[in-house]
Amino acid sequence: MKLWKAPLAALMAAGMLLSGATVSLAGGQQHQTGRPGIPWRNVGPGWVLTQYTAAVPESGHGGPQTLYLISPGGSRYRLAWWPNSQNAPQLVAWSPDGARALFQVFTSHPKIEQMTLATGAITTFSLPGDWTPVGYTTPHGRDIVASNVAGQVQELARFDLNGRLVARLGSSVTGQALYTPDGTAFVTATDRGVKLVSNSGSLIRQLPVPHTAARSCNAARWWNAGTVLVSCGQPNAAATRLWLVPVSGRQPTALTPPRGPTSQDLGDIGAWQLRSGLYLQGAGPCGVLYIFRQAANGAISLVHVPHTIGDDAHVLTASGSRLLVQAPTSCTGSNSLFWFNPAGGAEQWLVRAPGNVQGVTMAIPFYSRENAF
Repeated sequence: MKLWKAPLAALMAAGMLLSGATVSLAGGQQHQTGRPGIPWRNVGPGWVLTQYTAAVPESGHGGPQTLYLISPGGSRYRLAWWPNSQNAPQLVAWSPDGARALFQVFTSHPKIEQMTLATGAITTFSLPGDWTPVGYTTPHGRDIVASNVAGQVQELARFDLNGRLVARLGSSVTGQALYTPDGTAFVTATDRGVKLVSNSGSLIRQLPVPHTAARSCNAARWWNAGTVLVSCGQPNAAATRLWLVPVSGRQPTALTPPRGPTSQDLGDIGAWQLRSGLYLQGAGPCGVLYIFRQAANGAISLVHVPHTIGDDAHVLTASGSRLLVQAPTSCTGSNSLFWFNPAGGAEQWLVRAPGNVQGVTMAIPFYSRENAF
C-alpha cells in the first residue's frame, strides 16, 4: 500500500488538514473544527459520515466537496475538503470501528483511497481488473469486500487493505454482502432467496424465500441477531414485499402483504420497527422513495415529511423514535440530512443545504445491524 505524505503546506492549501477552522452550512450551527476537537471516544451509534457537494445541480460544473463527521446532537466537524467535486474521491464506506473511510477515485487509472479519520492520513491502492469496492468486513474492517460482474451474476471477493486477494466468496445476484456482526459469515442474494456464506467463501446454508420471483431478492439489513430483512419481487408482479428470513434455515415469514395495482406503495424495500409503529421504505413513481406506516392488518398510510419535495425521503437508519433521512429539499434536487420522528413530525436538521447546490451526496451512519451494507 502506498502511503501518501504531502508536505504540510500543501495539505493546508488543499484543505486536507484542518485545525481550528470554522464551518457553517445553511440551517446549521457553527462549530470549531479540526481533529483535536473531535470527541473520538464518543463516536458510535447515531454519528454520521457525510459527503457534501456545493456544486450546482445539472450545471455540468463541479464545486467544492467536504467530508463531515456529524454527532447525534448535530455538531458538525469538517474532516476534509476538495476544491472540485468532479475529480474528488467518492465516499464508499465507513469502517465498523469508526476509524477509517473508504473512497473510490474515478480517473483514467481508478484507485481506492483509505483515510484514517483521526489523523487525515491517506493510503492508496488498486484492485485488479474490474473489481469494485462494496464495503468493509466486520467487526474491525481489516479487509474489504469487492464485486465483479461475471455474466448474469456478480462475483464477490475479499481483499486486504493493500489490494491483495484474500478469498473468493462466490456469486451474488446483487453484488452485496450483509455481514454478521462477528465477521464470520455474510448473507447475499441468490436465484431463489438468499444464502448464508462463510467468510472464506464456503456455502453454509441456502435460505429460499417462498412465493417470490427468480433473482429478485435483496438482503436489506439485520432485523435482529438471527433474522435478515429481505426484499423480494413477486411472481408476475413488479412490486416487491418484505420477508423476515431466519439464518437458521427456519421458514421465512412475510412482513408486508402483496400490494395491489392501485396502491401508492409500488414496492417495499426497507422497514424499521419504532415505538410508534412499523415504518416502511416504499417505492413511488419516477424513483421517488416514500415512508409508509403499516397497520397490524397490513394497510398503509403515507407519512408526510415536512420541507421535502413530494415526500421523497430516503431512510438511512433508525434510532429510538427517529429515522435518519436524506431527502431533496429544493426543486433543483438539493439534498439535506435530518433526523425525523414520523409519529409527531419533529425534525432535527444535520445539514440543510441551500436550494442552489447538490448538498448531501453520500451519508453513512455508524455501523450497526440497522445499516450494515
